[in-house]
Amino acid sequence: TLPLDWSLWHLMLAHPNLIAGVKLFLDHNLVTGLKLDAKTVPDPAAEPDKMHANPFPMSTSQSSRPLELIHSDVHQVAHSSFSGCHYWVTFIHDYSRCVFVLPIK
Repeated sequence: TLPLDWSLWHLMLAHPNLIAGVKLFLDHNLVTGLKLDAKTVPDPAAEPDKMHANPFPMSTSQSSRPLELIHSDVHQVAHSSFSGCHYWVTFIHDYSRCVFVLPIK
């Protein structure tokens, strides 16, 4: 058995939030023998060069009626889905905070 480092786990699991992913594994007993070493866990805050753009400042306003504002973003996936989708788009309804994700080709 070869030891797996954090970067390999990150790639194999399609780039999830590392800390949340490990917490999920541990909370639900999904893996055995997972050794956690705080020195080997990457710190995302220490890698600002990985950011593609500066983060937006937190908004202090929220829409006051339905359909006044909808946020959307398109993401490319590393591997296509079984149905051949290479992208997914998110829609966030600002008023209700409802999130909808749609796979697209």
